[in-house]
Amino acid sequence: MSNSDSLNKKARARFKRNKSAMVGFVLILLSTVVAVFAYQIAPDNTPDANEQILELETHPPGFKVSMLQLKKEIPPVEGNILQSFFFGRVAGYSFVPILEAKVEGDNVLAQVYKGINFSSEEKVFSKSQLRIDERGNPEIVSKRFLLGTDRFGRDILSRLILGVRVSLFVGMIAVLISLAIGIVLGAFAGFFGGWIDEGIMWLINVFWAIPTLLLAMGLYVGVGGLIESKLLLIFIAVGLTMWVDVARLVRGQFILLREMEFVTAATSMGFSNVRTIFKHILPNAMGPIIVVACSNFANAILVESGLSFIGLGIQPPAPSWGGMLNEYRDFIDSDKAFLALSPGIAIMILVLAFNLVGNGLRDALDVKGKSSE
Repeated sequence: MSNSDSLNKKARARFKRNKSAMVGFVLILLSTVVAVFAYQIAPDNTPDANEQILELETHPPGFKVSMLQLKKEIPPVEGNILQSFFFGRVAGYSFVPILEAKVEGDNVLAQVYKGINFSSEEKVFSKSQLRIDERGNPEIVSKRFLLGTDRFGRDILSRLILGVRVSLFVGMIAVLISLAIGIVLGAFAGFFGGWIDEGIMWLINVFWAIPTLLLAMGLYVGVGGLIESKLLLIFIAVGLTMWVDVARLVRGQFILLREMEFVTAATSMGFSNVRTIFKHILPNAMGPIIVVACSNFANAILVESGLSFIGLGIQPPAPSWGGMLNEYRDFIDSDKAFLALSPGIAIMILVLAFNLVGNGLRDALDVKGKSSE
């Protein structure tokens, strides 16, 4: 076993012994699984979990109701399996909440539930309007809303589950953008020094001075008409403000490593500067880069939530934790505080998970501090 493999094995062992880091790792793993299988897990598997039942407006967590399934006038177009897996499936029926129902000939007499503060209404439905079982009785489904419903009667749990996709996707793409820009510029600045270093540091300081929200607003005003996807604007805005952290770190690592003997050996063997930078020096600087990438992932989730909170992020009806928090912030001091608390707690848990993993990686890769182990 090489010395490098031995050090990596010891780092993995130290990371596994860090209980808080492992908790964060498990939370991230579970969040990733939920994001991939969101529409298979969510109680409401319609696109964007946007099944609206207005009679169920802002009902509390745990609320349960029986429903008739009413055929839609225009049957939905069935998508293929992959489309249903990634984007949900349009329901062929709309739901009518009821208290009770009985069959009278070819009709169904139902007491329709109208809401907590309203009296029920008696309605007659033809069997041809409803989903009917083999015995000729209407199929009644029972739904429980574990986290309650929002002001449009949508299932909050389903929208939270889909929201994790947005957070993880934005975090991943933004971190990749920041790494691509930060590693290249930081490596060139640290390796070559001189006027190249001064020019890149000037650029870093310029971007360091631009707040993310201000950059996002500038992008909306400047290129918002050219870029239709608001998600792409978020990627660019977050990525362009986070690369400076990566660049400064990589620059410092390269200034330290470029004086090492293996760099001198690579140069004396006639290797090109690009090969020396990316094949010899960069692998030795990956530990700190991985740590800052985890930190940036958590920051990207917070930035995306902040942009959605002020209306510059994912647009309705697509679910976003920041957008949900903004929509129901006025309920925080009422008996419907669960509307704002649910997305707030989700943001807190996911950000905490990435910070725990980042701290665990920092401790595991700290060779000097752990050299005695």
